[in-house]
Amino acid sequence: MKRLSTKPTVYLIDGSNFSMRFWESAGGSSPAELEREFVRWLSDVARTEALRASCFRVVFDGPYRKGAQAGPSVTVHYCDDMPADDMLVERGYFMQNEGIRAVIVTSDNGLRDRAAAEGIKTLTCEGFQRLADAELRKESR
Repeated sequence: MKRLSTKPTVYLIDGSNFSMRFWESAGGSSPAELEREFVRWLSDVARTEALRASCFRVVFDGPYRKGAQAGPSVTVHYCDDMPADDMLVERGYFMQNEGIRAVIVTSDNGLRDRAAAEGIKTLTCEGFQRLADAELRKESR
């Protein structure tokens, strides 16, 4: 994929997988700090011209905790009573059946396999970050 689609899409993001994978090297001192940094970055991404029509549903493992302020098109969910993977697949399946364009963003191969078995599109965290950073660079010119 060379760029993210400009068509309205719901990105269902494996927040724990994504934030720990990429922001740990940025010097975050705690998982909560990594999550906040990730949500701030995603809020910037959501305001780019190409992704303005899309929305982002970030799902973190574990109970609710005070996090970063999300924007109007970024919502954060915490899974206290069910695994985040289950919530992501369930929501992706529902949206797909309702005719809503949805993509699960994760680098968890098991989750990507489950999503594929249900016919839900996926994108790796690395791929999403690379394409989103390209959109951010375009906007800063």
